[in-house]
Amino acid sequence: MQARIHGGRRPHSAGIPWLFVATIVGVVVVLGAAVIYFSGAGVQVPSTHASSDMIPAHVTTGTPTSGVVTPTPTFVVVPTTAASIPLSGVSISVSYIGGFNGTYTTGGVTIPVTGSGSQVYTVSGASGMISATFQKMDNTATHALTVTIYENGNQLATQSTSAGYGKVTVTANV
Repeated sequence: MQARIHGGRRPHSAGIPWLFVATIVGVVVVLGAAVIYFSGAGVQVPSTHASSDMIPAHVTTGTPTSGVVTPTPTFVVVPTTAASIPLSGVSISVSYIGGFNGTYTTGGVTIPVTGSGSQVYTVSGASGMISATFQKMDNTATHALTVTIYENGNQLATQSTSAGYGKVTVTANV
């Protein structure tokens, strides 16, 4: 029988190498996850500066790779076309990528309007002076609000602003 002296070396345990290996594997996994998380690897963020003729389609596709799906945004280009101007009568064209509101007045009658995009409003019974006042409903300064008055398809007057909450007033004699 072997006597053990207090403070002497303990015999080598078989559990210690597994503890060491498990610790190393844990540290590597945590470091790898931190690198992926902080680098944003595999994530593509679409640009917020799309041109006015691009409308983002919110379609996400991905390919499963070991249980992880990487989103891939898809953009569909939709050409914007100007609203069709009638070839007869009086009309008002309002064009802005965002929301707008305003009024148009002829013969003492004022019509309120709210809209967005490219809109054409036909003015029934227009005679004499016609006035249109429209304003942006947001603070965007990158896109113009344009208001144009037409008679029989011919442009009579137009005004435009790019100012945030910008306001445009156009008048013409018809």
